[in-house]
Amino acid sequence: MRGWLRAAKVVLLVAGFYVLAALVFVLLAFGGGLLLGTIDNGLVFLVAALGLGLLLGAGVAALLPFREKPFVPTGIPLYRDDAPELWATLTELAETIGTRPPDQVWLTAAPGASVVEQAGLFGLKPGRRFLMIGYPVLQAFTRAQVRAVLAHEFGHYGQLDGETSVPGYRAHVAVARMLERFPRRTINPLSWLFRGYARLFILTQRVASRRREYGADQVMGRIAGRVPAQSALRLLPLLGGEWVHYLHHHVGAGAEVGLAPADVYGGFARMLEARRDWLSTADAPIRSPSRWDTHPPIVERLWALEYAPDRSDVDERPALGLLADSAHTEARLEEAVFDFSGRRRLPWEDYPRESALTRLEEDAEAAYRAIARASGQPVGTLEALLSLPGADIPEDRLTAALLLAACDAGSVRFAHRWDDEPDFTHPDGSAVDLSELVEDLLIGGPEEIARARATLAGLGIDPAATGGGAERVTPRGSAVIGGLANVRFDDRPGHLLITERGLIFVPVAGKASDNGKQGLLDLMAEEPFAVAARAGSVWLPYEELSRVERRRDIPIKATVTRYDGTEHRIHAVYTGYVHGESHDTILRVLR
Repeated sequence: MRGWLRAAKVVLLVAGFYVLAALVFVLLAFGGGLLLGTIDNGLVFLVAALGLGLLLGAGVAALLPFREKPFVPTGIPLYRDDAPELWATLTELAETIGTRPPDQVWLTAAPGASVVEQAGLFGLKPGRRFLMIGYPVLQAFTRAQVRAVLAHEFGHYGQLDGETSVPGYRAHVAVARMLERFPRRTINPLSWLFRGYARLFILTQRVASRRREYGADQVMGRIAGRVPAQSALRLLPLLGGEWVHYLHHHVGAGAEVGLAPADVYGGFARMLEARRDWLSTADAPIRSPSRWDTHPPIVERLWALEYAPDRSDVDERPALGLLADSAHTEARLEEAVFDFSGRRRLPWEDYPRESALTRLEEDAEAAYRAIARASGQPVGTLEALLSLPGADIPEDRLTAALLLAACDAGSVRFAHRWDDEPDFTHPDGSAVDLSELVEDLLIGGPEEIARARATLAGLGIDPAATGGGAERVTPRGSAVIGGLANVRFDDRPGHLLITERGLIFVPVAGKASDNGKQGLLDLMAEEPFAVAARAGSVWLPYEELSRVERRRDIPIKATVTRYDGTEHRIHAVYTGYVHGESHDTILRVLR
């Protein structure tokens, strides 16, 4: 009964939106009719009709989210044969709480757990139940902690939150769709009226959401016990931060150079083991509470669990034992959620170092190419840089060249640590700081050059023997990130591809008869290296641009100048197809 009351409250709140819209609609219609009856003016009639049409369109658009849409989880399904002990735990929890178990269980990629019920009749009619749990949770938690997390989620089922969340979510979408018609920064009384009601609606929903979380926590503490419940609640947000840190600093290390680890979740298990002591002692995140929060602060939830009973039958076994074959399940999940197609996969013993050195090699080559352009030599060297006071060399690329040279000399090595960020260090483990050396090389005065030579000698680097950049950067391996159709490049019609390393212009014969969408999409499906090799194509690496003059942003009209003085004019047209966010992308890369 309480679930029905909560759902009815949600429906009444969102119905108020439409009552408000209907009242405004009637008032506008009456006012418009009154004006038309007293003033014979076609322009007034047109403005009134337009206003009524916009409001009606806002109401129709807001109603669309209440149409039934199937819920599609991400990850892989866990059937009873895949996780018999997990399903047994779910059945036991459902019986204990007095609710239905989920119809489907899905294993997801990231930490966390949640429940969804695909309810009908605006969320008032029971439907299929889904439970999602992240594989990293099973890697990091004990069985007792996982049981506590599942008890919390079943607490939501017991409160019928799985059902009431359906109209609640749809109501949020409906409100958002309605407010799209009324921009935030506008002097419009209607906007103030609707946004004020939306504020009341959302705040009411957030209060109810926090209350439901406290209720689910009470169920978790009563069933799992105080210690497992508190430890699981404290560890879960920490685990989310660890996962983001792992993806960024470890998995993503080789993303830009075409490499990937051979075992994603195996690496995360290694990092968890290396950081286990820190995870066991780290405090829960502390933040100032806000009335807009959907969840109460972790600290307050932990204090509330102090009154939960203690249990002696705490199962400290690893939670991965809940799966029948964790290695097979892990492989299935990794294949389903990570797309490493086209990347060379390496074991963790080789992947971090190979990724770091490959990135250094690419950045170092860019630095040497810049030195070669500045010195007028076919090959750039550190010796040439020492003779170029005030050279315009990117600092990050020059730092990479110096690090690579020091690695070759043996004075610097790459250190991969699971308990910290991977980095380059000296053989004794001390940190490497090349900022003063880079500054001296870029200033290039007599005093700075003398100091730079001494520093290079201390690192074992021979300036005359260290160089590169004989070849021009190519689009090979550079992913396409956007495209503009029907662009004029130096007054030639064609399409413009935006890649990670540069622009590719492809000429098109004849005058465009459409917006060029299909032709551009066909080019974007090909390898950039093959597109750049076409007859008449122009490859324009970003690093070769010395100046960009933007004359217009919408559509883009700019003149770019290479270091050798060659100018190219880029002129997009209003009728040309723009793929996705490519307009913002080309503005960003031309900066």
